[in-house]
Amino acid sequence: MTATEEADLFTGDFLARLERVRLQLRRIFSGARRAERRSRRTGSSLEFADHRNYTPGDDPRRIDWSIYGRLERLMVKLYEEEDDLDVAILIDTSASMHWQAPGAAHPTKFTLARQLAAALAYLALHNLDRVRVGYFDSTLRTESAPFRGKPAFHDVLRFLQTVPASPGRTDLAASLGRFGRAQNRRGLILILSDGLDPTGFERGLAAVTGRHFAVHFLHVLDPAECDPKDRGDLHLRDCEDSAEMAVTASPALLTAYRAEVQKFCDGAKSWCARHEAGYSFILSDAAFDDVVLRMFRQDGLVR
Repeated sequence: MTATEEADLFTGDFLARLERVRLQLRRIFSGARRAERRSRRTGSSLEFADHRNYTPGDDPRRIDWSIYGRLERLMVKLYEEEDDLDVAILIDTSASMHWQAPGAAHPTKFTLARQLAAALAYLALHNLDRVRVGYFDSTLRTESAPFRGKPAFHDVLRFLQTVPASPGRTDLAASLGRFGRAQNRRGLILILSDGLDPTGFERGLAAVTGRHFAVHFLHVLDPAECDPKDRGDLHLRDCEDSAEMAVTASPALLTAYRAEVQKFCDGAKSWCARHEAGYSFILSDAAFDDVVLRMFRQDGLVR
């Protein structure tokens, strides 16, 4: 990633677009009951956390009448001991995620993945969920402490700006398996990766599906990986293991290559459907706003 691209990752313009997306989603889902997960526990040990708009069916004892007196708006109180959702956002930081075709104007897969992670964390924190963020490649490289509450979003951004050095090879089974074994609460796991694991993506996703997690795989690829434009005699070098190969990119070979990529993507989507995991396919040149809105409206990240 260039220094300019890094500096522009979370600019004021990005945060303004993120807020516009949140407001659009709020309009889309207005009229539907908010999805805060409330516990039946009561008592004096509950700690106040935030407010939200009153909706029919809420306990009237939780209305904040002082706010109503000042603003004539019905707001209910939310508490720390409510049964919130654990949201884990895991970002693939392997060398393949940093790859980009020479001269490309769009972000790398890794840059877009971090921007999407910020958007997902932002919306989860506004819903008072507990959010953690982590990086992985051949293992779980680093993981944040839990974040909670809207002010914690700036801590999320600081974590996302700190990138592990020397990205390595992809090993989904080792890294996701390590994460899954350490979890003891139900929750949602969002995995942002290109899925380019030499041993296949299946073992890695299986390490977290079928347990007590809901899983959503955000499959990020570069357009040049799906539809390469180079022709003729080429010398290819794997960015993760440095393996080299000489090929002649003939029309027939490129047609077969595109078919294999489509088979790979279709296989990931089908695998997720069979194992009750969510799936989103994302190209790294896609407009950020469109990607986030599509994920939430069409791909089942909000139900």
